[in-house]
Amino acid sequence: MNIKSIVALVVLVLVASIGASSLFIVSEREQAIVVQFGNPKRTVPEPGLHFKLPLVEQVIFIDKRILSLDIRPQEVLASDQRRILVDSFARYKVVDPLKRYQAAATDRIASNLLEGIMVSTVRDVLASQPMQSIVSGQRAELMEQISTLTNQRAASVGLEVVDVRLKRVDLPIENSQAIFNRMKTEREQEAAEKRAEGQRDAVKITSDADRQVAILVANAERQSQIIRGEADGRAVKIFAEAFGKDEEFFEFYRTMQAYRVALGADDTRLVLSPDSEFFKLFVNSQGGKNN
Repeated sequence: MNIKSIVALVVLVLVASIGASSLFIVSEREQAIVVQFGNPKRTVPEPGLHFKLPLVEQVIFIDKRILSLDIRPQEVLASDQRRILVDSFARYKVVDPLKRYQAAATDRIASNLLEGIMVSTVRDVLASQPMQSIVSGQRAELMEQISTLTNQRAASVGLEVVDVRLKRVDLPIENSQAIFNRMKTEREQEAAEKRAEGQRDAVKITSDADRQVAILVANAERQSQIIRGEADGRAVKIFAEAFGKDEEFFEFYRTMQAYRVALGADDTRLVLSPDSEFFKLFVNSQGGKNN
């Protein structure tokens, strides 16, 4: 191989190398910025094969997809002066690659910029609301406000937030513990009040039951006295009627009952005069004694 052939081969390699360095491909997931010595010259938003000046211009690729940003938890002071812990995240995309490159040369720097904007926006929006509104059903409206205000501030860096979510809105740990203790004390007080009310009702019910028992017993005794009195009256009446029909038999019957009571026990001893009225039935009608 002669010198001319070698030179031609070198020139061909150089031309091929320069030609290859003047071409670049942009995929569907990316957009590109062509810079010359660090200064942006043009943006390439469309995918495909594109040209640039070799050795002079460089290509910076920027992601075109929707990206996620997990924002660090932060404490926010609500409008009612209550501190709350907010954990949120956002989904965003690059809408102006030139502004994005001018504000942040890398994706990491851009994420940090957007996170700072989000932290400030979340604090500003939530600080105008009481805690009750933040933790209640108005959270969707608050996320919409955060998204709108963030896009207004992030437009200067070429970013657009497509979604914002408040993952967790809670009280700080020390506040949660204090509230838990307060709630526990309130529940204990409520339980003590309930127990006191129960004891009071128990005493009232017991007293009422005792009163009703006393009334029932008194009524029963009164009714029994009435029935007993009526029975005694009827018995006296029957005895009186029987006495009126046969006085001698009635006297004999009562005397026999008196003997049964007085002489019923085996060891009964009576010291009486023989002519006592008590022994009149033992004396015959002729003045003698019965056998």
